[in-house]
Amino acid sequence: MSERCRKFITLGELVSSVRQAHRHFCALALALAASATLAPAGARAAVLEIPVALDYRIVEQALGEQLFSGPGGTAEVYADATRCNTLVLSEPRVEGTDDGQVRLLTSLHAQAGTPLFGRCWFAKSWRGLIKTVQTAQVPAGGSLVSFRVVDSSLLSADDQKEVLPRFLNNWIKDYLHPRLGAVTIDLQPAVSGLREVLDSVALEARPAPPGEAADLFASLRLAAVRPAPESLVAILDLEVPEAPGDWAPPAAAPLTEDELAAWDEAWQAWDGFATWLIKTLALQSGPELTEALAETLLEARYDLRDALASDARDRDPVRELFLRSWERLAPLVADLQMDLPGSLALRYATFVSAGDALMSLDLLAPHLGMRLDRNALRSMARVLAPSVSDYDLRYDMAVDPDLRLLFGLDPDFAVDTELEEDDEPNAATAILATLLDGLIGSAHAAQIRPELIKQLNGWVPRPREIDDYLLTVEELLNAVADAERGRGKVPPARLDLYDALLRATAWQESCWRQYVVRDGAVETIRSATGSVGLMQVNVHVWRGLYDLDALHREVAYNARAGSEILVHYMVDYALKRLDRGLLGDPDNIARATYAAYNGGPRHLTRFRNPKTSASLKKIDNAFWQKYRAIQTEGPMAVKHCLTG
Repeated sequence: MSERCRKFITLGELVSSVRQAHRHFCALALALAASATLAPAGARAAVLEIPVALDYRIVEQALGEQLFSGPGGTAEVYADATRCNTLVLSEPRVEGTDDGQVRLLTSLHAQAGTPLFGRCWFAKSWRGLIKTVQTAQVPAGGSLVSFRVVDSSLLSADDQKEVLPRFLNNWIKDYLHPRLGAVTIDLQPAVSGLREVLDSVALEARPAPPGEAADLFASLRLAAVRPAPESLVAILDLEVPEAPGDWAPPAAAPLTEDELAAWDEAWQAWDGFATWLIKTLALQSGPELTEALAETLLEARYDLRDALASDARDRDPVRELFLRSWERLAPLVADLQMDLPGSLALRYATFVSAGDALMSLDLLAPHLGMRLDRNALRSMARVLAPSVSDYDLRYDMAVDPDLRLLFGLDPDFAVDTELEEDDEPNAATAILATLLDGLIGSAHAAQIRPELIKQLNGWVPRPREIDDYLLTVEELLNAVADAERGRGKVPPARLDLYDALLRATAWQESCWRQYVVRDGAVETIRSATGSVGLMQVNVHVWRGLYDLDALHREVAYNARAGSEILVHYMVDYALKRLDRGLLGDPDNIARATYAAYNGGPRHLTRFRNPKTSASLKKIDNAFWQKYRAIQTEGPMAVKHCLTG
């Protein structure tokens, strides 16, 4: 293909466009329409530039492996037969320059003398620094990055006051420059990883000729390398396949039974992948980044909850979930890369580039039908962790202690279990009972009377029982609140606020009910979005953090889980993130906490945002009325909710 029929499009430009466009579906549609103008009239394809930003520690690692491999990380670049004259380097430091070059600083230890009769006469030593300036290049058709020295200079170790002898310059040019020119960085793993990811997501492009396998991204190649002050940027070129002449976006249509099953499998694969990814990243992170990663996972799961509740289910649910999450996640991965050793940094850089490339391809080439199914997500995961297994990426309903630690939640959180006298405990119940005995301390469920739990489980009050029922639920909420006081996470000055918040939230979410009667049978209250029980804890958002069966079965467990979530949002979000002026009014704390409980961390300040949708304003106003009623009237304010 001639160059005049191709247009180079930088990934950064496209990613920036996508990140703004996909915030709203209408904006994305406009961007997709505009993308038709990216290539000139008559052009057959566009060439996408995919940058892979390599931290300079990757260069330092290559130097360490290929040149500075001596004792203590040294490089003996010259030594005569008698070792009277030697040049030894150590402590390489690599950085980029503003004019697109690479600067290498190394410590120098040189010795020069006269070898005579087996001895070294008049030997003298020097210590200093060598500064070399290099260009980076990519040999045609290869995957290696190499370097060429264009300048070097000597600096003394003593504030550059001492002039180092000229013959050292000759040693450097004759012995060091060639050694530096032989150092290479192999980016074939990045090229292969990117190609595998791209091949795994494009399922609907032009079919291959009979008997031939489709190789949509064979053109992916390492084209150039551009040193920048912050990183060494490797540029991969990708010729994007053209759209067939008769291609049009698929029309929306009701999903068949098979398509619905595939839809469920797809979102579960996405949730399993996102959870694995956040946990993997958190292992390498400090406290602040870990907190940001946990929030990103929460936001991704709230997005999933909303997608599951949508009447207009897209044929590819993961695509939009990925686009939304990647906007939040990519900067965190890039920050994390800065604290990793070279080998891991290359994997993370490739992973970020793969995600950005998928976002750009979704904009530039919708005809490729980007589909992030289980296989595609596995390919993405293997860029980061080549040995990752399907078991690691599974969608698991069990409580994950590591996930609870990631969120800063108490690991000693177990199921309240009460057996009827005639019941035989099964294996699962026995385990839960053991957990209850071993994990729940006085600060948890010990203050909740077993008789109270037994009385409330399965109770759907008749009209004449409503007063007794409300007083019994109030006793349960008092016990939960007392346990929370024992934990000590809520500041003492905010305990009254928390008490009212707990009761108002239970009222708003379920009218203080765990169960309802449907078709003559008692069932746990469950919303269309997967929120269950007294506190309407969402099983999709909080999977792995709570026992989902216990959320359905045990009203006390559900109350404790909802309380813990409220405290998490109040202490770790509202009290930390609200403006100081807002914190002066306790009502703002309550309203912000409930907004996050209802919609996720990014909803923290929606109660005071004039652009908040009418439907969310209605929810927030309803909560506010209940919160004020609880403060003024107490638990009996809930009565009219049960009586209609």
